[in-house]
Amino acid sequence: MVDVALSKDNIAVNLVFISGLTRSGKALLCPIVSSFSNVEKVNVNFFLEQIPFLNYLNSIPDETAIYLLRTGMNMMVYDNAIGRNANFRPDDYTSIWKYRNPMEYIQRLFQPDGDRVIRQLDSKKKIIPMMIHNGLWHAEIWFQAFPLLKLIHMQRDPAEIVYSWMGKEYDEKFFSNIRSSTPTYFYDGKLYPYFASGWEEQYRECHGIDRIIHMIYRIRKYHQENYEKLDSNYKQRVLFVRHKSLLTETEKNLSIITEFLGVNPTDDTADILAQENCPRDISVEERRTKIKAIKEKASIETFELLMDMVDQFESTDLAI
Repeated sequence: MVDVALSKDNIAVNLVFISGLTRSGKALLCPIVSSFSNVEKVNVNFFLEQIPFLNYLNSIPDETAIYLLRTGMNMMVYDNAIGRNANFRPDDYTSIWKYRNPMEYIQRLFQPDGDRVIRQLDSKKKIIPMMIHNGLWHAEIWFQAFPLLKLIHMQRDPAEIVYSWMGKEYDEKFFSNIRSSTPTYFYDGKLYPYFASGWEEQYRECHGIDRIIHMIYRIRKYHQENYEKLDSNYKQRVLFVRHKSLLTETEKNLSIITEFLGVNPTDDTADILAQENCPRDISVEERRTKIKAIKEKASIETFELLMDMVDQFESTDLAI
């Protein structure tokens, strides 16, 4: 069989990824970004996310991954433009009811489809925000597929993420659940999440909160290493936003984010900020309580690893 060179162009839109580790605060920023001028509602596509994950595991070669990402994104953007697959669930953060003008999506259901939609997308150059997981870790393949992509990485205190994972019980049972979108694979007869690749023995030996801390450590490490490998042109298309700062210094962060995206807040932005309770005070005592709860369940060595992560996070502006 003759080898073929896969090729697919992108629909002319401005993609913005809101990314970070699981439970890093992406859901806080998503509706805020959607409230800005010329920005669509937030989208999530767990199937598309599988492609960079499997590419990392060498299950999909780069050329195929790029082709699938572009094809899948084109389909998502087109469907979004004609109201197809619009989410009407009132409490989902991708719901049209969470958008500043839900009627815009309802009206699209009754408008003609076809090439006119592509021409309209090309002329309006609207911003399509999409929430993804571990985007900075897999930024190279994302940028290869979408060179003009902008990525906002949410930074959050590692202790806060560990505590949240502990509450959500992100353990072996969670990753084996059929509803989980985290890729899994078998190694030596046991099931592992994709981010355990390369350290399976250590993953298997630790349990409970210790395993969660080691998972967070590895995922942050992969993010940092792959960000540092990025071409300088791509690094300029990445914005780091601290979760705590967004909560407590909201206006300052809004100014930075809108400048990065080349948009403006709208009258709806203030309403969204009120719904998200921004700005707000952070309870120091509540954080102490969380740290204490983690310490009670973690081994001494693993708790020290977490505290090292916290120290690095607090002392480095571009920490993950």
